[in-house]
Amino acid sequence: MDLNEIKIPENNTLKNVIEEIVELCIERIDKSNSYFNDAASEEQIVNWEEEHNITIPESYKEWLRFSNGSLIDDPTAEFLGIERMVVKSKYIPEDLVIIGHLIGDGEILGFSKENGTFVRYFEGRENGVYRDFKDFLNAVIISIKGELSISMDEKKRMLEKLAEIRKRKQENNK
Repeated sequence: MDLNEIKIPENNTLKNVIEEIVELCIERIDKSNSYFNDAASEEQIVNWEEEHNITIPESYKEWLRFSNGSLIDDPTAEFLGIERMVVKSKYIPEDLVIIGHLIGDGEILGFSKENGTFVRYFEGRENGVYRDFKDFLNAVIISIKGELSISMDEKKRMLEKLAEIRKRKQENNK
């Protein structure tokens, strides 16, 4: 699919965010790869939910209605098509359905089967939680633009490290 010919359904609640992501991908076409597959059909979405007895959060269904598999500013984010989503893996909590890969370093994005939140998961722990997919897409936009995006866990680790450094300085000055 040519990025310049992408069609976004008018009634899609993610339309503005999708347009911004597509524009950023077009601007960066000479620096990184991006693609957006054709939309998933309602039948594909319903069949997947029935087969797995899992409800896909509405905000992710909206993404699937736009693109059934995509790569955004490689390696920023890859979203799996409906047929590639992972329901069970020994590497992630049972509650998560894997819907994407992030940053190219093994971090994954999944949604909770229980509450529909979106979870970044890396090296055995949560690395960020988003209320809905639009919130996550806004974080992707910030990342592409190069703006600082730090999770609460990362902020906490940085503050703890700063406290350690200050403590050592004080001990050395005694």
